[in-house]
Formats: sequence, C-alpha cells, structure tokens
Amino acid sequence: MTLDFGNMLRPSTWSYRFKVPWLIALISVATALAISAAIAFSARHWLREDLHDHATAVAQSLARGLVVHIARDDVWEAFEAVRAVAAVDGGAPRCEVVVLDRNQLVFVSSDPLRFGVRSLVDRLSVPLRTAAALSGRPGEVSLSETNADGESYAIVHLPLLSADKEVVGTLLMSYSHAVFAERYRDTLATLAGIATGLIVLLIPLGWWLGHRLANPVARVTEALYRLGEDAAAKSSAYAASPAVDARHATPASELDRLEHSLAELQRQLDEKEKLQQQFIAADRLAAIGRMTAGVAHEINNPLAGMLAALSNLRKDPTLTGKTVALIERGLDQIRQTLSALLIETRSTNRPLSAADIDDLRVLVQPQAQHKQLHLEWSYPFVDELPLPAAPVRQVVLNLLLNALQAASTRIGLAASRVEGSLVFRVSNDGREFPAERQARLFEPVVGGEGNGLGLWASHQLVTSLGGRISLSVEAGQTCFEVRLPLHPLAHGAIAESRELTA
Repeated sequence: MTLDFGNMLRPSTWSYRFKVPWLIALISVATALAISAAIAFSARHWLREDLHDHATAVAQSLARGLVVHIARDDVWEAFEAVRAVAAVDGGAPRCEVVVLDRNQLVFVSSDPLRFGVRSLVDRLSVPLRTAAALSGRPGEVSLSETNADGESYAIVHLPLLSADKEVVGTLLMSYSHAVFAERYRDTLATLAGIATGLIVLLIPLGWWLGHRLANPVARVTEALYRLGEDAAAKSSAYAASPAVDARHATPASELDRLEHSLAELQRQLDEKEKLQQQFIAADRLAAIGRMTAGVAHEINNPLAGMLAALSNLRKDPTLTGKTVALIERGLDQIRQTLSALLIETRSTNRPLSAADIDDLRVLVQPQAQHKQLHLEWSYPFVDELPLPAAPVRQVVLNLLLNALQAASTRIGLAASRVEGSLVFRVSNDGREFPAERQARLFEPVVGGEGNGLGLWASHQLVTSLGGRISLSVEAGQTCFEVRLPLHPLAHGAIAESRELTA
C-alpha cells in the first residue's frame, strides 16, 4: 500500500472521519481561547477602573481628616492617617502620599525620610511632581496616568477645602501599576487554568461528537460505493464503460465518493429503465409469436377447405352454389380471426367492451382445441367498462397463454364485479407453480432464472392501472386473479397505459 503524500497535504481530500472530529475540536479550542482573550482584555479594563475608583475613594476619605489636621497644625495625626493609607502590602508600599500646605510645601508624607516636612515640591518623585502640576476645581479629585523610570503610575490631585471653602492644602497620591499588573497576572493565570481545563475537556468531547456525526455519512457512502461496485461486477457492459475505468482514481473525501456513487447509480437506473422498455417489447413479440402459431392453424384450415372446393368446382361446374357458400364461410372465419388480432389499430383510451374479451376467446380457442383442452369462459357483461381496453387485453392474453402452456385438460376465464372493481380469474389444472418460483413471481427473467417476461409485464400493466395481481395454488388448480378498480378514465392513466402498451 502506497501513501499519496500529495493528497495528504490537501485538506479537501481528507476523510470526514478525520476532518469533522478535528474541525469540531479546533473550533472548541478556538472558542475557549477567544473567550479567555476577551475576558483577559476586559479584566485589564476592569482592574484599571477599579484602581482609579479605589484611589478616588481613598483620596476623598482621607481629605476630610487632613483638613482638620492642617487646621490644628497636627503633623503627627496627619502622618498616622497617610501612613495607614500607604501601609506596606506584601513587602512594597501600596502608594505614595504627600500633603502640601497652602504654600505648596510638604506638610506631611508617607515617607518622611525622602520627603521631609517643609520640603519643596521639586524634591518629590516624578509621579508626585506630575500630580502636583495637575489642575482641577477645588474639592474635586483629578486623576491621570504617567510614566517614570520605566513604570506607569496612576496619580491623584485633590485640593483640600476648609469649612469656609478656602483651599488649605493639596493631597497628592501616586499608585504604581505594578500592583495592578500583579493582580492582572493572577487573573491571567486563573483564565489560563480555566482555558486549559476547557481544552482538555472539549478536545475529546469534540472528537467523539465529530465521529458520531461523520460515521453515518461514511457508512452511507461506503454502502453506496459497494452497491455500485457489485452492480459493476454483475454487468459486463457497465464494467467495460469509461465511467468504471475512471474509478481507479477513487476520491478520498466521503462527499466526493457519495457524489460519484450517486452519479453511477443514476446511470444504472437509466439503463434499467431502458431494459424494462426492451423487456416489454420482447414480451409483446413473444406473445405475438405464440399467438401466430395458433392463428396460422386456424387460417390454414379454411384456406385448405376453400382450395379443395375450388378444385372440385373445376371438375364439376354444377357445384357453384355450394362452393361459393363454402368460400364465404371460410373467408368469414378468416376475417373474424384477423379482426381479433387488430388490437393496436384501436385507440388506447377506448373503454373495455365485451367484444375485446370475445376477441381473446377467438385467439386462444384454436390452440386450446389443438391441445384438446376444455375452455371454460364466463364474461357476463355487455356494457362498456371504464378501463383502457389495450392494457387489459394484454394482461388477460398473457395469463391465458401461460395457462395454455401449463394446462392438462382445462383452462378457464371468469370475470365478476367485486366492490367497485373488475376481477378476472384465469385458472388451469396443469402442473402446480413451484414454491421456489412463487417467491419471485413477478421478477423478469435474468440469466435463465425467473418466470419469463409475461408475468412481469402483466404486473407492470396492472400496477399502472392501480390494481393488483395475485396467485393461488390449491389441489392441482393454479389461478391468477387480477383486480382492477373501476373509475372514470383519467388522462394521466390513459397516457401511462399508452406508454406501457407501446
């Protein structure tokens, strides 16, 4: 077995048993990653907003006490307040806090060693100097962000107002985004764990679901493909066709194979339809051949009699009257026989009449007499019946000819009306129908097996008329029953019956 690496590199040629599971698994993974990325992006925004809201709330809360401490010039109490806000958290201060007096000198700070009392603004760190430069309305918090020493900071500027709305100082705060980044990293780690768990869960689930979806398509494809191969092996004409030669380039994708198989099956159905038309034509020729043998005997008898009468007339001219009468009877007999054969000269949409059934009796009676068979005939109707004459005559004639071949001493035809249907019963007392052939009663002959074309063609005609045909075998009697519904002749039924009898 050789591997076609060219096809392996083309996803369009991959089997759906492989593509669908992988596609579902990849979609699941991509969905999990996309959701995680969206949450991570949103979490960054949420954490930044949370930091700003926290800074604003702390500044507003701290400002109320600082105004009192500045009014009392109580540096120690102010230092306790700002130190509580900037307390050490995990080894690093949460933020830097500086309070300026009305002269823009340091009143108190969270780090007095770096920013001592009465220090100038110029000695503050870059983020705090940037915060001092912010402008805003008195009593309102001004927020901004700045970068220094390779880090980013959120800075707060809040003018402090006394009870009489006079600015007594300024609160400056600087939050390093390192704290924000640490929380963001924790959030990303949590999202990564969730995404990994989802991927571990979704990949096998997607693979299983993909197999459940792809396996029915694959099984149907393989079944149709095997069906086409079996049909090709049984049909020499099909095996030699270019379409089968092209199957050496078997498509790998299930959908391509399915399309290929359906095209082959459609072609086989078209061939089958053509063969059915040929079967019908062959059956009609076979029926005509069997009738001809009996009709030829029926015509030869009056011809022989007329020739003998003419020979006697030459010898004795006084026999003219008897000779003419004999010739008239012979010609009339020949005319009746030939008129019974002229089925196709009548329109196919003509309703069934008693004369049509009488014609069938004329056609089969010579063969019955030749085989010394007793012909029992019962057709009690004299009015026309709403059934197309041509297909009904062909069905009954096929059954009568089969009965002639199988009968030992008698054949019979009986017609009756039962619950709005016309029922024909064609029976004979010959050899019983073999049980193994009854299972395939209406199959056409194939390879020397089956029941010939007559029963199959009769079944097709009866079905097209909306009726049914059945067989019963009892105590040496074989009887075929044809049940045809009586209803006004419709154009569609007439057209279909015309096609089947053509």
